[in-house]
Amino acid sequence: MNTVDSLLTKPFLGMTPEAKLRVKALGPEEPGIHIEQSAKDRGKGYTRSWTRTGVTDLKHLAEKIKRHDSSESHLTNVLKLSLFGKSNIALQLNEAYRKGVIKHNEEVDKNCYILSKLIDCVKFCGAFELALRGHNETEESLNPSVFRGLVDFVSRIDSAMEAHLKSATVFKGTSKTIQNELLDCMREVTRETTVQQLRSTDYLAIQADDITDISTKTQSVLVFLHIDGNSKLVERFYCFSYLKDSSADTISAAILNELNLILPERSGKEKLIAQSYDGASVMRGAPGGVKKQI
Repeated sequence: MNTVDSLLTKPFLGMTPEAKLRVKALGPEEPGIHIEQSAKDRGKGYTRSWTRTGVTDLKHLAEKIKRHDSSESHLTNVLKLSLFGKSNIALQLNEAYRKGVIKHNEEVDKNCYILSKLIDCVKFCGAFELALRGHNETEESLNPSVFRGLVDFVSRIDSAMEAHLKSATVFKGTSKTIQNELLDCMREVTRETTVQQLRSTDYLAIQADDITDISTKTQSVLVFLHIDGNSKLVERFYCFSYLKDSSADTISAAILNELNLILPERSGKEKLIAQSYDGASVMRGAPGGVKKQI
């Protein structure tokens, strides 16, 4: 299996590792070569048998062999052959990489678990309409926020959460920035789910109202109602939209902007069969009120 004809039929690179090791153990083929070539050198004739392809000039064969021995490709192949079957650095690196991936995935799973507990605490506050933050959220505070209190309570009954709070140096998850980011992410997931439900339902209705928050900024509140797959009425809060004023034109523009994003196709717009509003600003003028414009 180490002959030239055999290697031409089944190349070395296509063999199994075991077959490669056997070829390496056998070493190169050393066939008996009878050389005859008719030529003249300095007026003297001689006969040597050689080949019609490859090196046909035996006079410069030694020089070409030395040049080949020092070539980059030959040295690389000799090194690969000598290392073949010994401790494989590539395999060792692959094993280290594999262990690194396993460790990374374990860290990701742990972080996902901690994040799920933090999200549960945020959801609890939302379900009972409790404020997440308090006036003093320091470690020494005797009356921290509800969110911090929930996180501390979870850490007492969950060893993974307790270990995280004690060892975390980069991400602990209790800061107001993380709370806001969690709320934003949860809002986006909820809105995406709501949009899919609204696009798949046959009919829907909207409720809207304008309110003023504690910073005296006017906001529009948009709520959707639709029938789900079980023929049950579902009510979904969708968004707050800041308004420059409380006029019918401004409120209508805000509502239409959201409707066009949710139901971009004409067939989708035909699903809207009912609308309900509150407040004097939306009722001004039968031709120009919010109801008429929508």
